[in-house]
Amino acid sequence: MFFNDDSDTPKIRMNGRQKLFILAIDFGIVVELCVAMACATSVPPEGFTPTFMKTFFAMFLPTMLLGFGGFRKLRDRAAAADTAADTASAAERV
Repeated sequence: MFFNDDSDTPKIRMNGRQKLFILAIDFGIVVELCVAMACATSVPPEGFTPTFMKTFFAMFLPTMLLGFGGFRKLRDRAAAADTAADTASAAERV
């Protein structure tokens, strides 16, 4: 219950383009956090939280959507076909 067996989890294979893309998305999120903090400090203290939330999530949500879409777009087509074939053959054996 407390210890997971990692051998049962599916492995995520990433190519170099995907790794660089994830690094860029992570860097973008850090920049968005800094921008949101800077915008929120320019208002009186009672308006800090709403200003931060509006600013950060207005930038964060499109970044996450871009991240999910870009990650899928940069997938290797041959590796995806191999994974699908392996899954289909495993399902046939059962």
